[in-house]
Amino acid sequence: MALEGSIKEFGLADILQLIYFQKKTGTLRVEGPFDTVSIYFRDGNIVGSKSNKRPEALRVGRILVKKGYITEEMLSEALKEHRQRNIRLGDVLLEKQLVDIEVLRETLTRQVTDQIVHLFSWKEGSYVFRPGEIRADSKLELSLDTQHLLMEGLRIVDEWSVVEGKITIDTVFRKTHKTELEEYTKDLGDTELYLLSFIDGESDVGTITEVAALDDLDVSRALIRLKDRGLIEEVKEAVSVEPIGKEAARPVSRALLYVFLVLLLLTLFFFPLRRFAEDFKTAADRVVTAKRVEDLRLKIEAERLLKGSFPEAIESLKDSWGEEIVYQRKGDSYYLFSKGPDRREHTEDDIY
Repeated sequence: MALEGSIKEFGLADILQLIYFQKKTGTLRVEGPFDTVSIYFRDGNIVGSKSNKRPEALRVGRILVKKGYITEEMLSEALKEHRQRNIRLGDVLLEKQLVDIEVLRETLTRQVTDQIVHLFSWKEGSYVFRPGEIRADSKLELSLDTQHLLMEGLRIVDEWSVVEGKITIDTVFRKTHKTELEEYTKDLGDTELYLLSFIDGESDVGTITEVAALDDLDVSRALIRLKDRGLIEEVKEAVSVEPIGKEAARPVSRALLYVFLVLLLLTLFFFPLRRFAEDFKTAADRVVTAKRVEDLRLKIEAERLLKGSFPEAIESLKDSWGEEIVYQRKGDSYYLFSKGPDRREHTEDDIY
Protein backbone atom coordinates (compact mmCIF):
# COMPACT_ATOMS: atom_id res chain seq x y z
CA MET A 1 0.00 0.00 0.00
CA ALA A 2 1.40 3.42 -1.01
CA LEU A 3 2.01 6.24 1.49
CA GLU A 4 1.08 9.56 -0.09
CA GLY A 5 0.11 13.10 0.80
CA SER A 6 1.13 16.75 0.83
CA ILE A 7 4.42 18.17 2.14
CA LYS A 8 2.43 20.90 3.92
CA GLU A 9 0.52 18.31 5.93
CA PHE A 10 3.31 15.79 6.52
CA GLY A 11 6.82 17.20 6.15
CA LEU A 12 9.73 15.52 4.42
CA ALA A 13 11.60 15.10 7.72
CA ASP A 14 8.67 13.10 9.13
CA ILE A 15 8.49 10.94 6.00
CA LEU A 16 12.21 10.11 6.09
CA GLN A 17 12.05 9.24 9.77
CA LEU A 18 9.09 6.93 9.21
CA ILE A 19 10.85 5.09 6.37
CA TYR A 20 14.08 4.87 8.40
CA PHE A 21 12.59 3.53 11.64
CA GLN A 22 10.38 1.02 9.84
CA LYS A 23 13.32 -0.17 7.70
CA LYS A 24 11.31 0.21 4.51
CA THR A 25 12.50 -0.69 1.01
CA GLY A 26 11.03 1.17 -1.94
CA THR A 27 10.85 4.48 -3.79
CA LEU A 28 9.82 7.90 -2.45
CA ARG A 29 8.74 10.25 -5.23
CA VAL A 30 8.55 13.94 -4.30
CA GLU A 31 6.96 16.29 -6.82
CA GLY A 32 7.25 20.07 -6.51
CA PRO A 33 6.61 23.13 -8.67
CA PHE A 34 9.99 23.01 -10.43
CA ASP A 35 11.28 19.44 -10.16
CA THR A 36 10.42 15.82 -9.39
CA VAL A 37 12.89 13.83 -7.29
CA SER A 38 12.87 10.07 -6.64
CA ILE A 39 14.68 8.70 -3.56
CA TYR A 40 15.48 4.99 -3.34
CA PHE A 41 15.57 3.13 0.00
CA ARG A 42 16.79 -0.29 1.07
CA ASP A 43 16.09 -1.34 4.67
CA GLY A 44 15.52 2.29 5.64
CA ASN A 45 18.78 3.65 4.24
CA ILE A 46 19.13 5.75 1.10
CA VAL A 47 20.81 4.00 -1.83
CA GLY A 48 20.25 6.58 -4.56
CA SER A 49 18.21 9.46 -5.96
CA LYS A 50 17.21 10.91 -9.31
CA SER A 51 16.17 14.44 -10.32
CA ASN A 52 14.20 15.12 -13.48
CA LYS A 53 15.71 18.60 -13.67
CA ARG A 54 19.37 17.76 -13.03
CA PRO A 55 20.57 14.57 -14.75
CA GLU A 56 23.07 12.69 -12.58
CA ALA A 57 25.44 11.83 -15.43
CA LEU A 58 25.98 15.42 -16.56
CA ARG A 59 26.24 16.88 -13.05
CA VAL A 60 28.63 14.21 -11.71
CA GLY A 61 30.70 14.39 -14.89
CA ARG A 62 31.08 18.16 -14.60
CA ILE A 63 32.17 17.88 -10.98
CA LEU A 64 34.87 15.36 -11.90
CA VAL A 65 36.09 17.62 -14.71
CA LYS A 66 36.19 20.71 -12.51
CA LYS A 67 38.13 18.80 -9.86
CA GLY A 68 40.65 17.65 -12.44
CA TYR A 69 39.98 13.92 -12.25
CA ILE A 70 39.02 13.66 -15.94
CA THR A 71 39.24 15.92 -18.98
CA GLU A 72 36.40 17.32 -21.09
CA GLU A 73 37.35 14.87 -23.85
CA MET A 74 37.15 11.93 -21.44
CA LEU A 75 33.76 13.08 -20.21
CA SER A 76 32.44 13.53 -23.74
CA GLU A 77 33.47 9.99 -24.71
CA ALA A 78 32.10 8.52 -21.46
CA LEU A 79 28.76 10.31 -21.89
CA LYS A 80 28.51 9.00 -25.44
CA GLU A 81 29.04 5.43 -24.27
CA HIS A 82 26.69 6.00 -21.32
CA ARG A 83 23.90 6.91 -23.76
CA GLN A 84 24.66 4.21 -26.30
CA ARG A 85 24.83 1.36 -23.77
CA ASN A 86 22.19 2.77 -21.41
CA ILE A 87 24.35 2.22 -18.33
CA ARG A 88 25.39 4.56 -15.53
CA LEU A 89 28.16 7.05 -16.26
CA GLY A 90 30.00 5.86 -13.14
CA ASP A 91 30.14 2.32 -14.50
CA VAL A 92 31.64 3.59 -17.77
CA LEU A 93 34.31 5.55 -15.88
CA LEU A 94 35.16 2.54 -13.70
CA GLU A 95 35.35 0.18 -16.69
CA LYS A 96 37.78 2.52 -18.43
CA GLN A 97 39.69 3.00 -15.15
CA LEU A 98 39.41 6.78 -15.52
CA VAL A 99 38.36 7.43 -11.92
CA ASP A 100 39.18 5.69 -8.63
CA ILE A 101 36.16 4.00 -7.08
CA GLU A 102 36.46 5.95 -3.82
CA VAL A 103 36.57 9.27 -5.68
CA LEU A 104 33.44 8.28 -7.56
CA ARG A 105 31.74 7.09 -4.37
CA GLU A 106 32.48 10.41 -2.65
CA THR A 107 31.20 12.40 -5.64
CA LEU A 108 27.99 10.37 -5.92
CA THR A 109 27.40 10.60 -2.18
CA ARG A 110 27.69 14.38 -2.33
CA GLN A 111 25.39 14.46 -5.34
CA VAL A 112 22.68 12.44 -3.58
CA THR A 113 23.07 14.40 -0.34
CA ASP A 114 22.77 17.78 -2.07
CA GLN A 115 19.77 16.60 -4.05
CA ILE A 116 17.85 15.41 -0.99
CA VAL A 117 18.88 18.29 1.27
CA HIS A 118 17.55 20.70 -1.36
CA LEU A 119 14.09 19.17 -0.84
CA PHE A 120 13.98 20.48 2.71
CA SER A 121 13.61 24.03 1.36
CA TRP A 122 10.45 23.13 -0.58
CA LYS A 123 7.37 24.87 0.81
CA GLU A 124 4.87 22.91 -1.26
CA GLY A 125 4.59 19.67 -3.18
CA SER A 126 3.30 16.13 -2.94
CA TYR A 127 4.90 12.78 -2.18
CA VAL A 128 4.18 9.10 -2.63
CA PHE A 129 6.16 6.16 -1.22
CA ARG A 130 5.74 2.81 -2.94
CA PRO A 131 7.25 -0.28 -1.27
CA GLY A 132 9.13 -2.64 -3.55
CA GLU A 133 12.49 -4.21 -4.21
CA ILE A 134 15.18 -1.83 -5.48
CA ARG A 135 17.20 -3.39 -8.29
CA ALA A 136 20.92 -2.63 -8.32
CA ASP A 137 21.66 -0.89 -11.65
CA SER A 138 25.29 -0.02 -10.98
CA LYS A 139 28.54 -1.69 -9.96
CA LEU A 140 28.92 0.99 -7.30
CA GLU A 141 26.20 0.88 -4.66
CA LEU A 142 25.67 3.55 -2.04
CA SER A 143 24.11 3.25 1.39
CA LEU A 144 23.59 6.54 3.22
CA ASP A 145 22.40 6.69 6.81
CA THR A 146 18.97 8.34 6.53
CA GLN A 147 19.03 9.66 10.10
CA HIS A 148 22.41 11.32 9.58
CA LEU A 149 21.30 12.86 6.28
CA LEU A 150 18.11 14.09 7.97
CA MET A 151 20.08 15.95 10.63
CA GLU A 152 22.39 17.40 7.97
CA GLY A 153 19.40 18.58 5.95
CA LEU A 154 17.79 20.35 8.89
CA ARG A 155 21.09 22.07 9.71
CA ILE A 156 21.53 23.35 6.15
CA VAL A 157 17.93 24.57 5.96
CA ASP A 158 18.63 26.63 9.08
CA GLU A 159 21.69 28.10 7.34
CA TRP A 160 19.61 28.90 4.26
CA SER A 161 17.65 31.39 6.33
CA VAL A 162 20.68 33.70 6.04
CA VAL A 163 20.46 33.58 2.22
CA GLU A 164 16.68 33.74 1.91
CA GLY A 165 15.48 37.09 0.62
CA LYS A 166 18.90 38.15 -0.69
CA ILE A 167 19.10 36.00 -3.78
CA THR A 168 16.90 33.72 -5.91
CA ILE A 169 17.55 31.28 -8.74
CA ASP A 170 16.30 33.96 -11.17
CA THR A 171 18.73 36.67 -10.03
CA VAL A 172 21.15 37.85 -12.75
CA PHE A 173 24.49 39.50 -11.89
CA ARG A 174 27.09 41.43 -13.86
CA LYS A 175 30.68 42.31 -12.95
CA THR A 176 31.62 45.80 -11.76
CA HIS A 177 34.82 47.72 -12.49
CA LYS A 178 36.23 46.51 -9.16
CA THR A 179 36.89 43.05 -10.64
CA GLU A 180 39.74 44.65 -12.62
CA LEU A 181 41.41 45.99 -9.46
CA GLU A 182 43.75 43.63 -7.60
CA GLU A 183 43.06 45.26 -4.24
CA TYR A 184 39.48 43.95 -4.36
CA THR A 185 40.24 40.45 -5.71
CA LYS A 186 43.60 39.44 -4.21
CA ASP A 187 42.12 37.74 -1.12
CA LEU A 188 39.14 36.04 -2.77
CA GLY A 189 38.66 32.33 -2.13
CA ASP A 190 38.79 29.68 -4.85
CA THR A 191 35.00 29.41 -5.03
CA GLU A 192 34.52 33.17 -5.49
CA LEU A 193 37.21 33.36 -8.19
CA TYR A 194 35.72 30.32 -9.93
CA LEU A 195 32.18 31.75 -9.91
CA LEU A 196 33.35 35.12 -11.22
CA SER A 197 34.14 33.41 -14.52
CA PHE A 198 30.41 32.65 -14.95
CA ILE A 199 29.17 36.20 -14.27
CA ASP A 200 28.21 37.58 -17.69
CA GLY A 201 25.13 39.74 -17.14
CA GLU A 202 22.87 37.12 -18.75
CA SER A 203 23.12 33.85 -16.80
CA ASP A 204 20.89 33.65 -13.73
CA VAL A 205 21.84 31.96 -10.46
CA GLY A 206 20.09 28.73 -11.45
CA THR A 207 22.12 28.48 -14.66
CA ILE A 208 25.40 29.28 -12.88
CA THR A 209 24.72 26.63 -10.24
CA GLU A 210 24.01 24.02 -12.91
CA VAL A 211 27.06 24.78 -15.06
CA ALA A 212 29.44 25.29 -12.13
CA ALA A 213 28.43 21.90 -10.67
CA LEU A 214 28.46 23.26 -7.12
CA ASP A 215 26.01 23.06 -4.24
CA ASP A 216 23.18 25.63 -4.42
CA LEU A 217 23.90 27.02 -0.97
CA ASP A 218 27.65 27.32 -1.62
CA VAL A 219 26.99 29.21 -4.86
CA SER A 220 24.46 31.54 -3.24
CA ARG A 221 26.73 32.34 -0.30
CA ALA A 222 29.70 33.01 -2.58
CA LEU A 223 27.64 35.28 -4.84
CA ILE A 224 26.36 37.22 -1.84
CA ARG A 225 29.95 37.70 -0.65
CA LEU A 226 30.94 38.98 -4.09
CA LYS A 227 27.95 41.32 -4.09
CA ASP A 228 28.74 42.63 -0.61
CA ARG A 229 32.30 43.40 -1.76
CA GLY A 230 30.94 45.37 -4.70
CA LEU A 231 32.48 43.03 -7.28
CA ILE A 232 29.14 42.12 -8.83
CA GLU A 233 25.78 43.85 -9.00
CA GLU A 234 22.27 42.69 -9.76
CA VAL A 235 20.95 43.27 -13.27
CA LYS A 236 17.47 44.70 -12.93
CA GLU A 237 16.58 44.18 -16.58
CA ALA A 238 18.66 41.41 -18.12
CA VAL A 239 19.40 41.57 -21.85
CA SER A 240 19.25 38.42 -23.98
CA VAL A 241 20.96 37.54 -27.28
CA GLU A 242 20.17 40.16 -29.91
CA PRO A 243 17.75 38.89 -32.57
CA ILE A 244 18.34 39.59 -36.28
CA GLY A 245 17.68 43.24 -37.06
CA LYS A 246 15.91 43.91 -33.78
CA GLU A 247 16.62 45.09 -30.28
CA ALA A 248 17.42 42.38 -27.78
CA ALA A 249 14.38 40.91 -26.06
CA ARG A 250 13.77 41.16 -22.36
CA PRO A 251 13.37 37.99 -20.27
CA VAL A 252 10.16 36.12 -21.04
CA SER A 253 8.50 36.69 -17.67
CA ARG A 254 9.00 40.49 -17.77
CA ALA A 255 7.98 40.69 -21.44
CA LEU A 256 4.77 38.80 -20.75
CA LEU A 257 3.92 41.16 -17.92
CA TYR A 258 4.36 44.16 -20.23
CA VAL A 259 2.18 42.52 -22.88
CA PHE A 260 -0.65 41.94 -20.41
CA LEU A 261 -0.48 45.50 -19.05
CA VAL A 262 -0.42 47.12 -22.48
CA LEU A 263 -3.27 44.96 -23.78
CA LEU A 264 -5.33 45.66 -20.69
CA LEU A 265 -4.87 49.44 -21.00
CA LEU A 266 -5.63 49.45 -24.71
CA THR A 267 -8.71 47.33 -24.20
CA LEU A 268 -10.16 49.41 -21.38
CA PHE A 269 -9.42 52.90 -22.66
CA PHE A 270 -8.88 52.92 -26.41
CA PHE A 271 -10.66 50.01 -28.06
CA PRO A 272 -14.39 49.27 -28.13
CA LEU A 273 -15.51 46.72 -25.58
CA ARG A 274 -16.60 44.37 -28.37
CA ARG A 275 -12.90 43.73 -29.11
CA PHE A 276 -12.09 42.69 -25.54
CA ALA A 277 -12.52 38.97 -26.16
CA GLU A 278 -10.38 39.09 -29.30
CA ASP A 279 -7.54 40.97 -27.58
CA PHE A 280 -7.64 38.73 -24.55
CA LYS A 281 -7.36 35.63 -26.75
CA THR A 282 -4.33 37.13 -28.50
CA ALA A 283 -2.67 37.78 -25.16
CA ALA A 284 -3.39 34.22 -24.03
CA ASP A 285 -1.99 32.84 -27.30
CA ARG A 286 1.22 34.85 -26.76
CA VAL A 287 1.61 33.41 -23.25
CA VAL A 288 1.22 29.84 -24.53
CA THR A 289 3.69 30.43 -27.37
CA ALA A 290 6.26 32.09 -25.10
CA LYS A 291 6.14 29.02 -22.86
CA ARG A 292 6.75 26.74 -25.85
CA VAL A 293 9.70 28.86 -26.98
CA GLU A 294 11.19 28.76 -23.48
CA ASP A 295 10.76 24.95 -23.27
CA LEU A 296 12.64 24.58 -26.57
CA ARG A 297 15.38 26.91 -25.32
CA LEU A 298 15.93 24.71 -22.25
CA LYS A 299 16.24 21.60 -24.45
CA ILE A 300 18.74 23.36 -26.73
CA GLU A 301 20.89 24.47 -23.79
CA ALA A 302 20.76 20.97 -22.29
CA GLU A 303 22.00 19.46 -25.58
CA ARG A 304 24.86 21.96 -25.70
CA LEU A 305 25.95 20.92 -22.20
CA LEU A 306 25.77 17.23 -23.11
CA LYS A 307 27.32 17.37 -26.60
CA GLY A 308 29.42 20.53 -26.48
CA SER A 309 27.58 22.36 -29.28
CA PHE A 310 24.15 23.60 -30.24
CA PRO A 311 22.02 21.27 -32.40
CA GLU A 312 21.88 21.86 -36.15
CA ALA A 313 18.12 21.33 -36.07
CA ILE A 314 15.42 20.82 -33.45
CA GLU A 315 12.08 19.07 -33.23
CA SER A 316 9.24 20.78 -35.07
CA LEU A 317 6.93 22.68 -32.71
CA LYS A 318 4.17 25.05 -33.78
CA ASP A 319 3.06 28.26 -32.09
CA SER A 320 -0.51 29.28 -31.26
CA TRP A 321 -1.07 30.47 -34.85
CA GLY A 322 -0.07 27.21 -36.53
CA GLU A 323 3.41 28.37 -37.62
CA GLU A 324 6.58 26.45 -36.80
CA ILE A 325 8.77 28.08 -34.17
CA VAL A 326 11.92 29.34 -35.93
CA TYR A 327 15.36 27.98 -34.95
CA GLN A 328 18.46 29.30 -36.72
CA ARG A 329 21.94 28.09 -35.82
CA LYS A 330 24.46 30.96 -36.09
CA GLY A 331 28.01 29.76 -35.39
CA ASP A 332 28.41 29.52 -31.63
CA SER A 333 24.97 31.03 -31.00
CA TYR A 334 21.41 30.69 -32.27
CA TYR A 335 18.12 32.50 -32.73
CA LEU A 336 14.86 31.05 -31.46
CA PHE A 337 11.53 32.82 -31.88
CA SER A 338 7.91 32.67 -33.00
CA LYS A 339 6.69 34.87 -35.86
CA GLY A 340 3.78 35.96 -33.69
CA PRO A 341 0.18 36.71 -34.73
CA ASP A 342 1.14 38.34 -38.07
CA ARG A 343 3.04 35.15 -39.12
CA ARG A 344 5.96 37.22 -40.47
CA GLU A 345 9.59 37.11 -39.34
CA HIS A 346 11.44 40.06 -37.81
CA THR A 347 8.42 42.22 -37.04
CA GLU A 348 7.37 43.93 -33.82
CA ASP A 349 5.17 41.07 -32.61
CA ASP A 350 7.79 38.30 -32.81
CA ILE A 351 8.04 36.31 -29.58
CA TYR A 352 11.49 35.40 -28.21
